[in-house]
Amino acid sequence: MRTSTISAVVAAFVISGDQKCSSFSALAPSFPPSSASASSPLNGIFAAPLEKIKRSSLKKQLIKAATDKNEEVVISLVDEISVLNPNKFATYGLGGYGGGKAKDSPLNGEWRLLFTNAKDAEAPARTEKKSGGEEVVAEGVQITTGQRIVAAKGECINYIYASGEKAPFDQLEISIKMTALTPNRVRLDFQRGRAQNERAPLSVLKDVSFSFPPAFVGDALSLLRGRNPSIEPPAYFDVLYIDDEIRAHRTGEGKIFVQMRK
Repeated sequence: MRTSTISAVVAAFVISGDQKCSSFSALAPSFPPSSASASSPLNGIFAAPLEKIKRSSLKKQLIKAATDKNEEVVISLVDEISVLNPNKFATYGLGGYGGGKAKDSPLNGEWRLLFTNAKDAEAPARTEKKSGGEEVVAEGVQITTGQRIVAAKGECINYIYASGEKAPFDQLEISIKMTALTPNRVRLDFQRGRAQNERAPLSVLKDVSFSFPPAFVGDALSLLRGRNPSIEPPAYFDVLYIDDEIRAHRTGEGKIFVQMRK
């Protein structure tokens, strides 16, 4: 049964009940109003299941739109489903935040990227250009992008795996320190990276490790720009929606990511 149909049935039931009550109101004695009678108990009975049905419907639509890379629809659906976020403490247990254990952290685990409008997310894998100058992944190259979050350590590894004759590398991994700032905001400090490519022309290029500048450098730049790094660090994201299947977040630059648990 569709959500709209269920809503109509519930509405009709509530209206019918109200009409029946009003027909007897003249015969009933008057009592002073109380907080218990201020709202119909039917509202509480049906609100939760209707919300669950709506959330499920929006989630299915979001997964499809994200898979289809339909940016306009994704952004619209993320705005809608964020209001129905079942977990208001997304950062619980991340590095012990909120006194929680890592096993109870909603963020903990491996996530596969379904969609993002952040062009730099898979930039290293884009090695060819279209006629208009847009960089794209070479034909025949398969890309898998994801993230492994270890809540106990408060860190994650962002990865890109590439396969195919024209793949620029085999895998690229970036280690990031994650610090919970609020129940929904996570600070990101990029620490180190590793790129592996068995097809590299020189053996020294087959396995390359590198480091990022220390966190205080980014903090200093934020302060020069008039931003408080303890509130708006150089890199962060806000969790908009998270459950046991999907997650949507917005970065400090306003970019949207939609990810699915593996």
